[in-house]
Formats: sequence, structure tokens, C-alpha cells
Amino acid sequence: MKIDHRPVQITPPAGPPITLAEVKAALNVRHNDDDTRLTNEINAAVSHYEGWNGILGGVVLAEQGWSQDFDRIEQKLYLPLRPLREITGITWRDEEGTEATIGAENYSLFTDAGGRPYVRFDDAYQLPAYLYEVAGASVAYTAGYETVPQDIKSAIIFRVQLHYDEAASGDGENLKRIEKDLIAKYRPPGF
Repeated sequence: MKIDHRPVQITPPAGPPITLAEVKAALNVRHNDDDTRLTNEINAAVSHYEGWNGILGGVVLAEQGWSQDFDRIEQKLYLPLRPLREITGITWRDEEGTEATIGAENYSLFTDAGGRPYVRFDDAYQLPAYLYEVAGASVAYTAGYETVPQDIKSAIIFRVQLHYDEAASGDGENLKRIEKDLIAKYRPPGF
């Protein structure tokens, strides 16, 4: 699977995949003095896990909108982020630069055996032979969990604890092992 361009976020998530209150409860923090620090640690942990370059290999945690550009339209267009919820539109520019939309009746959304989502165009659909420019085709889609799995939330909490809790620094290797075990099933093979 070759992706020519990085995906671009077009709609951010409505909120974080785990709340400050959930993290504070798990870490037994009962004061508000460190709320800003904990919020920053949560954001850093989420960035560590999710997105096209996160260690979960393209997992998006909370539902959000993305766009993926392509230099050419082929029978299958793989998308780098998962879980993919829906395709919201596919456009391309012809040799004059005029934008056209490909109707939803011309393609279907699939996931291969490795968990990678892709758009497959119907055999009867005539694929555009020439695009106006580099990145002349674009797929808009939503990705992310409706409800973030509890084991990923727990891994985020452990990651925050690694950075926040001084007591964790003495047993950091154990926390790293627990974190790795919690997220292992979400990572693609070899990632």
C-alpha cells in the first residue's frame, strides 16, 4: 500500500478520547493544581497513539473528518486511517482543472484482511484516465471510534502516569509493558 500524500484533518474530534476527570480519578488526583499539566499530558499521549504516524499504525481514536489526496485514481484506493466510518465524498480534477464528484453508487468501502480500509470502484465505472495536477483526486471520510475502547483509554492513563506520577518513575518499565500489552491488538503487523 503506497500513500503519496499525508492525510489532512478537516474536522477535529468533538472532544478528547478520555477526559481529564477520568485520568484524575485513575491517578487518584483530588486537586485542580495540575489540571493544565495533566491536560497537556493527555494530549501528548493521544498524539503518541493516534493518526497516520501514531504508534497504533493509523488508528484514529475519537471520530473526526479527514481528506486523503491521490495522484491517480485506481480500482482500489487505500486510506491510511482506521477505523473508517464512512466516505463523505470523492472528487477529482480533469485536464482543464474542472472538479467533478464521483457518485456514491460508483464505489464501495471495504477493509482488507490486514484491517486496512479502501475504496473500490465498481467494474462498470470508467476511471478517470488523466488528472489535472498532482493530488488531483481526493477522498473525504470520517474515521474514529464511536466509543473509544477501554483498553486504549487505560493505555493513555498509563502513558500519562509515566510522565506525571513520580512513583511511576521507579516502576516505569512495568508500566511500559502494560501499556504495550493493552494496545497490541490495535497495531498492524510489523508496526
